[in-house]
Amino acid sequence: MSESILKSPVVAGDTGEAFVIADDAAQTYIPFAISIAGSLILVAARIYFGGAAFISDGALMMLALAAYLIAAVFYLTNFYAPFRFAESLGLWAATLGVFFNLSSWLVRWVAAHDRELEIFRSQGRDAAEMPWLFRYVPFANLYDLSLAFAFGAGITTLLVMRRRDFRIIAGVSLPLAAIILVLARFIGDDLLDLPPVLDSYW
Repeated sequence: MSESILKSPVVAGDTGEAFVIADDAAQTYIPFAISIAGSLILVAARIYFGGAAFISDGALMMLALAAYLIAAVFYLTNFYAPFRFAESLGLWAATLGVFFNLSSWLVRWVAAHDRELEIFRSQGRDAAEMPWLFRYVPFANLYDLSLAFAFGAGITTLLVMRRRDFRIIAGVSLPLAAIILVLARFIGDDLLDLPPVLDSYW
C-alpha cells in the first residue's frame, strides 16, 4: 500500500506535464492556422467584392515586408536582451507577415484570372472556354516566385520559432524573407503571360 501511495504523485505529475506539453504543441500551430485561415478569408472577399474596390497584391506585399521587418527586429533584439513580451510581439508580427504574404500571392492569382477573363471577353469568346484554374498560379516570373519563396520561409519560421532550440532560425529567416520581398519590389509586380514553353496543359 505504501508503494502505491508513493507512486501516485509521480503519475499525476507526469500526466500534468504531458498536458502542458500538449497545450504548448497546440499553441505552436495557432499562428500558423490564423495566417492560413485569414488569407483564405481575404481571397474569398477579393473574389466576392472584385478588384476595383479591394486592396492590391502589391500593397499586401508591402504590408508583409513591414511585418517581417518588425518581427525580425524584435527577434534579433530578443537575442541580446531576452524579453518575453518582445518575443511575443515578434511571433505575432511574423504571423501578420505570413498572412499578408500569402494573401498577396492568392490575390495575385485571382487578379491573373480576372485579367485573362477580360482578354477572353474582348476577343468575343465565351467564358466557358477559359482553361482550368491552375493555369493562373503565379509562377510566371521572379516576382511571383519571390512571393512564394518568402512565404515558405515565413511559414516554416512560424512552425519552428516557438521551440527554444530553433529560435535562432527566426532571426535568420525573417530578415531573409524581408530581403527577398525588397528584391521582388524592384523586379516589379506586372502580370505577365507565361512563356510559350510553359504555357501548356501537360
